[in-house]
Amino acid sequence: MNLLYEKMSEYLEAREKNDLTLSLYIDYPFCISNCTYCIYNSLSFDIEMAREYEKALLKRLSLFESLFNNYQVDTLYFGGGTPSLLSFDSLIKIKKLIPNYDKIKAIKTEVHPKDMDVERIEFYSKEMNFDIISLGVQSFDKNSCINQKRIFIDADNIARIVYELKKRNIWVNIDLVALFGGDAEDYWKVFEDDLSIACEFVLPDVITTVINYRTKLNYIDQLIRFRNILKTECDKTQYIPPKDVLLNIDYDSRKKYGKNDHWLGTSDYWQYFRTHCRYSCSGPKGGINKKQITIAIGGAGKHKVYSYNPDGTVIYSYYSFERKKFVDEVVKI
Repeated sequence: MNLLYEKMSEYLEAREKNDLTLSLYIDYPFCISNCTYCIYNSLSFDIEMAREYEKALLKRLSLFESLFNNYQVDTLYFGGGTPSLLSFDSLIKIKKLIPNYDKIKAIKTEVHPKDMDVERIEFYSKEMNFDIISLGVQSFDKNSCINQKRIFIDADNIARIVYELKKRNIWVNIDLVALFGGDAEDYWKVFEDDLSIACEFVLPDVITTVINYRTKLNYIDQLIRFRNILKTECDKTQYIPPKDVLLNIDYDSRKKYGKNDHWLGTSDYWQYFRTHCRYSCSGPKGGINKKQITIAIGGAGKHKVYSYNPDGTVIYSYYSFERKKFVDEVVKI
């Protein structure tokens, strides 16, 4: 048995079944293009390494099959990296290793828009039963994407993907990054345009926004301008934040919520959001569901994932290609 399984079993057995929610996070650490702005230490895609990783990932997940028979997985999240690089075959195998897969309340995956052809959209809808798909757009500006080594997909194609997903009753998020192309003044205008395109043309259910973490500007000071741009779009479209505090520009609010994601969504989406369990990718310091236990399967090299228990215990995990196994480390926050 391994450390992650032993510890997470202990946490689950110590709680009443009706006093917890169980979230499962599955990580795919590879990317075709390693974008400059990214802070997640993703690995460059290599077919042999990817095959080795997927085999190890499935073996590790299989250890938890009996545990998931006793404790229903409430939410399932595929992240990375670029989880849309996972083959259909591997996804089917993952599905079979999770008992009562059809009873999971919410299943979400991150994707790169370049991967989203009709075949994959159909597979995600009919075979994997995905409820939410998050498109890593970042910017509709080609020059910004080139500056960040990001594979560019134009707004017309993003709108087509969003339409096809929503037609299949899948909730759609898109990610946008302010100052994505750089710190120059012109990139504020790019973000304004990006947000307008998203809210008035592409029309996803929710938009996740953040300022580029690698900006050289003072982050907290930039939030005044950033939040005012969000507010302007909210005033003229159907999009609203889940909490008014996300648009507050006073200093205390900016300090407290500054580097968190800022969401704009439709009222229908927020109603769904509040009535379904949701995997939180923030650790205990970020404010978590006090009943939520998260088991994270995956990670590789410097790209670590973490599992956590509401008492503040975190288990970092990653696959070591040198040691040919997953490595776990228990940390107390």
